Amino acid sequence: KKSFQGPFRACHDIVKPHDFYRNCLSDLCLNDGARSILCQVLETYAATCRKHGAVVHDWRTPSGC
Repeated sequence: KKSFQGPFRACHDIVKPHDFYRNCLSDLCLNDGARSILCQVLETYAATCRKHGAVVHDWRTPSGC
């Protein structure tokens, strides 16, 4: 089993990141890689994780959001 690091490590088993990742890639491609898009996707994922009871560590600093 792969061990995840990073701010969302406690969430990956609860809320699978795959769909968020795929949607994020699509949105970034359509918007020339706009950081605001990345930040919106990360914010949504963080909120979903917290709603399901997962601890989310600081993601804004490492992602520049």
